[in-house]
Amino acid sequence: MRWSIQVSVVLSAVVALPALVARQWADERFVMYMPEHLVGSRPWQLIGQVIDEIPAYLDTGVFRPVSRLLFYLEHWAVVRFGATTGIPPNVMMVFVKVAMVFLLVTMAMLTVDQYRRAAGGKPTDLHWRRLYGLIAVLVGVSLVLFNPATHPLTLFPGLYLGTAALTLGVPLWFGRSWLRYRAGKPLRHMWVRVGSAVIIGALLASMIELTYLVLPLGLLHLLLLSFASGDSWSAAWLDLFHSEAFLLWAMVVTGFLVVFIPARTAINEYCAELTCYRGAEASIGGAALETFPLRVGASFFPIPQWTQIHLLKRLRSAPEFLLLGVAAGGYAYYALRRSAFEREDDERGRAPRLPMLLMGVYFAAVVFFASWLAAISGAVQDKGWDISPWRETGFTWIGWAVIIAIALTAFFDWLRDDPGVVIALSAIIAVLAFMTALVNQADMASVNARHDTRLLNEAGLLLVNFDVTEEGNVDRCGVIEDLRNDAPNESELRKMNLLGEYIDSAAANIYGVVFCDSS
Repeated sequence: MRWSIQVSVVLSAVVALPALVARQWADERFVMYMPEHLVGSRPWQLIGQVIDEIPAYLDTGVFRPVSRLLFYLEHWAVVRFGATTGIPPNVMMVFVKVAMVFLLVTMAMLTVDQYRRAAGGKPTDLHWRRLYGLIAVLVGVSLVLFNPATHPLTLFPGLYLGTAALTLGVPLWFGRSWLRYRAGKPLRHMWVRVGSAVIIGALLASMIELTYLVLPLGLLHLLLLSFASGDSWSAAWLDLFHSEAFLLWAMVVTGFLVVFIPARTAINEYCAELTCYRGAEASIGGAALETFPLRVGASFFPIPQWTQIHLLKRLRSAPEFLLLGVAAGGYAYYALRRSAFEREDDERGRAPRLPMLLMGVYFAAVVFFASWLAAISGAVQDKGWDISPWRETGFTWIGWAVIIAIALTAFFDWLRDDPGVVIALSAIIAVLAFMTALVNQADMASVNARHDTRLLNEAGLLLVNFDVTEEGNVDRCGVIEDLRNDAPNESELRKMNLLGEYIDSAAANIYGVVFCDSS
C-alpha cells in the first residue's frame, strides 16, 4: 500500500507538473499576502483575527472560523518560508499541493485497507495488490486540469483538498475503533475519546461545508465494515449500535449540532432579510436536481478536454511537455506491470467480491454526497451546464478513481488467463495517462503565457528576493502598476489595489521597507 501511495503521488505530480508552480488565481492573488499584512511575525494573533471576523462572515451566510484560521496560517507560512529561502510563493505552493495530494490519496488507501482487514484478506493477495496498484494509477491518470482557475489543486489546495482528506479521514477513526472492537480490544480512556469526539464535531461545524459529509459517511462506513466482516443485515445493525465506534460517531454528531444549529439559525435570520454569499446559499429544488447529474461526472477524466485536442499544436515548440506525457504513460504502465499482473509466487486466495462491492458502495456515496452538496449551492446552479471543477472535485476525483479501479480489478481477475488482453488494457490506461498529461500541459502552457501570470509570479519573486536599491523599487512599482493597468474592470482594480496594499505590508514587516515606495 505504501508503494501504491508513492506511485499515485508521483504520477499525479508528473501529470500536473506545470500546475504545481502555477500562478495564484481569484482571491488568492492578494490573500497570499493578507496574513502577513494582518499579523506580521506574530502568527498566533491570527486566532484573535479570525474570532473578530466571525460576526461579519455570519452576516454573509458562512461560519468557517477554523478553516479560515488554517487557511491564513498556510499562506503566512508560504510567504515567510519563501522570504527565508528566496523561493517565490507560486513555487513554495508545490510543497502544499503535493502534501495535499499525498494526504487525500493516503486517506483513500487506508479506507480500502480497512475493508480488507474487516474481510480478513491478506495484503499480499493478488486481488488486493492489484486494487492498490490500479487505484494508484487511476488517481494520477484522472487528475484533469480542465480549468486551472477553479481546480482545487491550483486554487486553495490546502483548503479544498485538505478538507477532502480530513473528511475522508474522520470515518477512518471510527473504523479503527470498530476494528479494535471486533478484535476484542476495548478502547482505553473512553472518556478522553468521547470528549475528543465532541470537540471534533464542533470543529467540523466550524469549517467549510464539505466537512459536513463526515456525518453520513462515518455511519455508512461503520455499517459497511460490519457487512464486509460477514455479518447479516440484522447482526450488522446490532453490532454497530453496541460498538464504541458508534458512540464516537454519536458524540461527533452531538458536538457538530451544538455549533451548527445556533450558527445556522443566525445565518438564516440574516439571509432572510438581506442577500448572502451566493456560494454558501443552499437551494433545494428543481435547479438542484438539474445540476446534480452534471456534478457527478464534472471534470473527471479528460472527456471534455479531449475535445480541445487542437491545443496539442501549442506543444510543438515545447518538447519537454511531450516528455512529460511520455513519462506519465510509461510510469503508469510500469506501475501496472508491477501490481496488476499475476506472478508465479502470488497468493491468490478467495476473491474478495463482497468487500470490493461494499467499497464501491462507500465511494459511490462519497461521489453522491459531494455532488449533491455542490448541486444545492446557488453559485453552482448559476453555472448552468458548465462542468468545470468546483470545491467538491477532490471528492469526485478520488471517488471515481476507486470505483473504476474496483471494476478493473474484477476485469483483470476475469482475464487472468489471457495476458495479451491484460497487457492491451494496461497499455490503454498508459495512453490515458499520456493524453491527460499532454492536455494538462497544453492548458497550463496557455495560462503561463498570459501577461498577468508573468506579473503575478514576478511580484512574488521580487518580494522574496528583495532588492533595497532604487532600481529594485522601480522594478517592483512597475509590476504593481502594470497589474493595475491591466485590470479589465472596477472589481479587478480593487483586487489589484488590495494586492498592492498587502504586499507593501508584507515587505515592510519582513524587510522594514514597503514593496513599492511611490514617493
